[in-house]
Amino acid sequence: MNRYLTLTKTFIAAISMSEPQDKRRKVMIVILSLFGVFGVLVPVTFAVGLLVKLMTETLQPIGCEPLGIQLMFHVICLLTLIFGINVIFNEFYFSNDIEYLLPWPLKAHQIIASKFTAAFVNENMMQFMLVLACVIGYGIATKMGILQWILAIIGVITLPIIPLAYCGILSMLLMAFTRLIKNKDLIQRFSVALMFILVLILVGSVGFLQDMDIDHYVETLASGNQQFFNIMNYVFPNVSLFVKCFTEGSILYLLAYVIVNLLVVAVLLLLSEALYFKGVIGMTSSSTNKKAKALDVLLTKCRQKRVAYSYFQKEIRILMRTPVFFTNCIAINFMWPIFLYGMLKVTHFNLSIADLQHLYAHRDLRIQLFLLLGVVGISVIVTALNSISSNSISREGKHFSFMKYIPVDYWTQWNVKAFVGILFPVLGVLVFFIPACIIIKVPLIHIIMYTLLSIMSITFVSYMGIYIDSIQPKLIWDDEMSALRENYNTFFSMAISIAFTFVVCVGGFFLFCNTKISIAFTALILIIILAIANITVLLLTKKSGVRNIQEQEET
Repeated sequence: MNRYLTLTKTFIAAISMSEPQDKRRKVMIVILSLFGVFGVLVPVTFAVGLLVKLMTETLQPIGCEPLGIQLMFHVICLLTLIFGINVIFNEFYFSNDIEYLLPWPLKAHQIIASKFTAAFVNENMMQFMLVLACVIGYGIATKMGILQWILAIIGVITLPIIPLAYCGILSMLLMAFTRLIKNKDLIQRFSVALMFILVLILVGSVGFLQDMDIDHYVETLASGNQQFFNIMNYVFPNVSLFVKCFTEGSILYLLAYVIVNLLVVAVLLLLSEALYFKGVIGMTSSSTNKKAKALDVLLTKCRQKRVAYSYFQKEIRILMRTPVFFTNCIAINFMWPIFLYGMLKVTHFNLSIADLQHLYAHRDLRIQLFLLLGVVGISVIVTALNSISSNSISREGKHFSFMKYIPVDYWTQWNVKAFVGILFPVLGVLVFFIPACIIIKVPLIHIIMYTLLSIMSITFVSYMGIYIDSIQPKLIWDDEMSALRENYNTFFSMAISIAFTFVVCVGGFFLFCNTKISIAFTALILIIILAIANITVLLLTKKSGVRNIQEQEET
């Protein structure tokens, strides 16, 4: 037990963000944390809780009120399973501490138990919040008693155990019995492929969501046709037991819930004793089949280029050649139309291209306002989601000293990183938006205006993300996925971006609807706001951003 606790504390500390180095950084981190909590966590959890409350109240008349929260728990478990595969693979097999752990007199189950606990604690904060929001929404709708609340809180912190344990079992089986997966690049591609499959399933279900009739759904549940729940209860038996535990206030179901969790974890630990060392010994963290090149060959291929261009090439190659960075930072810029299409279908937005052309030709204010505010909102969110800027310094990792000792001034490095953070979202947004404008037959002057708004929005978020990352970059990480997922700076940048989008877009909408200003004047106001935002973040960067890099200690 002592070894388990010591290892767990070590692993948690290793994958957590480091403490700020001075008082100024501590104050800024606290401010950003509050912004993130009240800008992202609170609104998201409130929305989820409200959704569960409405679902529960809708299902109460037929006596099926637990099915709403049960459905949400199954969705949360599925998402935990899908997004946890890469995390567990990296933590179990590709972290840098493996080579130091193997020579020690540690048993496989001790290593796996500690790594599993560390991954569980560090990767499931959002899941905890969502589960708690579901419970609160259900509890308010059904007026739960004190015993039910106590039982529900016990389950809140344990619900993601089984999905992550499944990830651990799958990883050990694959690594022990196949030779297909022997480096982290293949694992990353495997998890990315799984995520794409999920997106395709989501798009395929759009038609169902569009035609879904809540009354028909309630009638289906009342008739006893619950095939989805029957299947999912076999996959995640903990969900139904947990729901019955606090909805019925049953201690027996709580014991059954605990036993099921313990059994799955026991299987994980037993398999670790039989399979873990078999799969981990001889592992390499990356492909090693690259041929070494002679020094004279390398020298003959060297070409002298401008400093900024060479640094730009370095940034591009890191993003393009690293599978995790490519999929999470580059590919995501070009996926937003899929989600936009799904949102439009769910909201019954069924206008054809001919209808859009007709509306824009007749200067319909709704379509103009939709494009005006939409291009700003999409540009801001896409730039924040790709995390190119909010991880630009953290990506340097143990090579952070490279930034300090190369003969390139910090301001040049900063601007090149910002340009890279601007380039890909500009391509990702405008490569779809401009053709769409051309198809709708938007006038050229309007296209230029939309393009300007998009670039200004992206520039603001890009410089803001780098500034946030400069305050406290995550320079200690085992793998590229850790640099992205365990970096709170991405979360802070997303929180500010969401708040900025809400203020600008929602404020612009109500300003236009409640006044008699024209679309052109609304666009001018947006340009002025974005100009002020860009100037502010540039001045902030010039004043203290470079200082943050200079004062940052090397790892």
